[in-house]
Amino acid sequence: MFIYSWLALSGYDLPVEELSKFRALRSHTPGHPESFETVGVECTTGPLGQGVGNAVGFALSGKMAAAKYNTAEHTIFDNHIIALAGDGCLQEGVAREAVAFAAHNGLDNLILIFDSNDVTLDAMAKVTQSEDFQKMYEAIGWDAVTIDGHDLDAIKSAVETAKATNNGKPKIIIAKTLIGKGIPEVAGTAKAHGEGGAKFIDAARLALGLPADQHFFVSEEVKAYFADLKAKRGAAHAEWTKTFDAWAAANPALKAELDNSVHYDHSAEELLKLIPEYPAESKAATRNSGGEILNHIAKAIPNVITGSATSSVPPRTTSRTVATTQPRTRPAETSGSAFVSTPWVPFATAWPMTASSASAVPPSWCSPTIAAQAFVWPLCPSSPWPTSSRTTPWAWAKTARPTSRWRPSAVCV
Repeated sequence: MFIYSWLALSGYDLPVEELSKFRALRSHTPGHPESFETVGVECTTGPLGQGVGNAVGFALSGKMAAAKYNTAEHTIFDNHIIALAGDGCLQEGVAREAVAFAAHNGLDNLILIFDSNDVTLDAMAKVTQSEDFQKMYEAIGWDAVTIDGHDLDAIKSAVETAKATNNGKPKIIIAKTLIGKGIPEVAGTAKAHGEGGAKFIDAARLALGLPADQHFFVSEEVKAYFADLKAKRGAAHAEWTKTFDAWAAANPALKAELDNSVHYDHSAEELLKLIPEYPAESKAATRNSGGEILNHIAKAIPNVITGSATSSVPPRTTSRTVATTQPRTRPAETSGSAFVSTPWVPFATAWPMTASSASAVPPSWCSPTIAAQAFVWPLCPSSPWPTSSRTTPWAWAKTARPTSRWRPSAVCV
């Protein structure tokens, strides 16, 4: 409901009548947002943790796009990715792996707002978790701050600070909140999550000073605020468009490539035709044939990102074009020292991965696996950070292009 309310207030074609049909069959406000079902929703979501993976994938794609398309004269990609998550989201394995990947690769364009109300669906969060989240995220390599989630000025200040701090670390804002605030019968309890206090809604509306006869009420002050915000964002977009047009005129080849990636419309059937049939008696290892298949697909989608946990550089691979990302460096003296931040510099190169060159990548180094929808599943070994060098492990990602249907769902600001 949060995203639907935000889209409606922001001026998207999502009338209040649709909000009243929340979770109803054939409405444009399904319980879990679905891509191409609701205007403004770019990714189908559902499982807890998936949205965190989406946001990390979006942040990675933003960094790669900036490195590939920005020039010394024109900056067209410099936005931040803002995601909202709760206790249950961050408990999931995919979220834990994704946040580790974000820190390791220095995705400082990612801001995660953690609605920390200490509640999960079935019980209070203390039943299943006991982490000190600020210390945990700082240890992983994030900037972390804890604030009062009901203080709008504190939220604004934390977000502005996060956006202004380009130190090679993703940011998490731990916003402590009281779930069910305004409904004393369930406030601060798991019932406020599962039951929502629906049977107490009339009394709660009265206590909050909301009109009793309007279940979907927006004050004139809120309408005015969003109208003013829309005008400011429109002016900012107009300035960006001037920069983009100048960039496009100066870089026609890059413009054509970017247009092709945005408007890509190959069907699954068309992609399957690019993959040759393999003999039924073939005994090729799937890690090898899988790499071959991805290379055929990459001919049509040269910017799609994929990868492997342990076999991105198989000994029998003859050649492959890969995109490599070098995260920020970490000091050799890891005990009690702060991170040394360097610019996040990804680049693409044709790297011949043969039996002789495969040894150039130490086996203890890890590679992320980024699935088609930009879900990030970094499966890294348990070996410690290398202490003999100031350079952290490389992350390898084969090149291909995500389609407009596969964009992760997060907020670009």
